Amino acid sequence: LDDHPVAHHRVRDVPVPSAVMSLGGILHRIWIWGPLVAYVFLIFYLSGLSQIPWAPSYPDYVAHSTEYMGLAILTARALNNGLLRPFTARTLALAFLLCLANAVIDECYQYFVPDRFADVRDVLSDAAGAGAGLLGLRFSRRLLVRGGVT
Repeated sequence: LDDHPVAHHRVRDVPVPSAVMSLGGILHRIWIWGPLVAYVFLIFYLSGLSQIPWAPSYPDYVAHSTEYMGLAILTARALNNGLLRPFTARTLALAFLLCLANAVIDECYQYFVPDRFADVRDVLSDAAGAGAGLLGLRFSRRLLVRGGVT
């Protein structure tokens, strides 16, 4: 414009560690984060259905807590970059908070789905399942370490 240097940063100008851009690094991130992303999409897909075919055969609190137990384990796994490293309390707390936020958003979403409704008890069941999954993950990891199975 006025012959003064202007910083025009482009994506190609941003330094990226080679480990991030290597095929192995990309595949590792897909392996770690892919199941979590797929599971979250599955939860929101099922929440968008007016009726879930197998849901009436189980009590609602069992379905919710089991669903969010799986979500919590996958979330902690992704945040921890796998299951082999020890889980810090901070990682587990962040995983729990993310699951809780997902539960609240999911119930708000269900409010707008025909023949579905939002229920605080569902969020509590989700939180209980997430907490149980994370506690199980924490204690099973301790047992594996004590047994020398790391």
